[in-house]
Amino acid sequence: MIALPFNDLRCLGSITEVVAELVKNQDPLIAEIAEKHPTTESLAAWIRTLPQRDDDGAKHDGPKVEACEPPQRLRIPAPDPNCVERSALYIAVAELIDPEPNRQLATLDTPIGLHTFPIENGAPVILDPRVTRNGLSCGVAMTAPGPVVVDAHDAIEWSARLAEDGAGTAHVRNGASRVRRARNAVMRLVDEGAVPAPSEVDAMGWMFALAEQAARRYGLRALSMVRTTAHAIGEVLDEVLARTQRNFALEIGGLRLEPPPFVSALASVAGRVGLDIGAAALRSKLGALGIGADMFGLVEEELNREGLSMGVLAHPPKLTTFATIASNKAA
Repeated sequence: MIALPFNDLRCLGSITEVVAELVKNQDPLIAEIAEKHPTTESLAAWIRTLPQRDDDGAKHDGPKVEACEPPQRLRIPAPDPNCVERSALYIAVAELIDPEPNRQLATLDTPIGLHTFPIENGAPVILDPRVTRNGLSCGVAMTAPGPVVVDAHDAIEWSARLAEDGAGTAHVRNGASRVRRARNAVMRLVDEGAVPAPSEVDAMGWMFALAEQAARRYGLRALSMVRTTAHAIGEVLDEVLARTQRNFALEIGGLRLEPPPFVSALASVAGRVGLDIGAAALRSKLGALGIGADMFGLVEEELNREGLSMGVLAHPPKLTTFATIASNKAA
């Protein structure tokens, strides 16, 4: 069943009307393609093989859908479709193959720019190899009305994808490979409880900082998702490291404690994540070791003598919560 668009009703609504008319009239070209594909999976795989020709807005490169801003080229079928043409073609042909699923068009801002794609029974259909299923799934969840439930792995994947986009925009050398390294370390931490190396923790904090910056263009819900994911990973890291560290040796007033590796590691995260996730997690950890607020100054002095610093940990800013986000939005 062809349903109303997921968003951008004015533009995608006009395209949906064109598609519905083709299906209603059993357009011969559409029917011919449907006969070649026994399943919609086969159809999607074929569409992914078609060469891409972007719509650069040339006036006579048409026909155009004038309801879109800017007007979008729409040829069904097209030998070299853009994302709009791929999506319209898929919905039209898929409707002839199997009319039972609920299908609609959607447009999201992705790391490769504005991208139009089909949604089938609430799940995105991937027709462009440059975009990932996890990325589109999270994007749909972030823009859908009502409560959102995002799988932890999807949230991590989407955060990593956003970070890759941020690294590309900032022209960071080896940015994509560093993001992948951080993403893999996070996955091992979550799935296996594997303790990351200090350099991996540093990369994790860097990845979430980039993801937070890129998430802002998706709105408050996406930003909250990245921040919540970073916070959760910080807590998991805190717990894993707490189970593996047992020897402390830093002398403060006769008490000898040694800051374990996670102190500098999480401090590094604190320096890179906008929410100061590392600061919150580390301050909590130090509290669990018996170092209260009145001793943070002494710890800072001792670390300074070793050329180290707790930095933001000594006076961390007020941690942003969903309550404060809601109140700020209301204001």
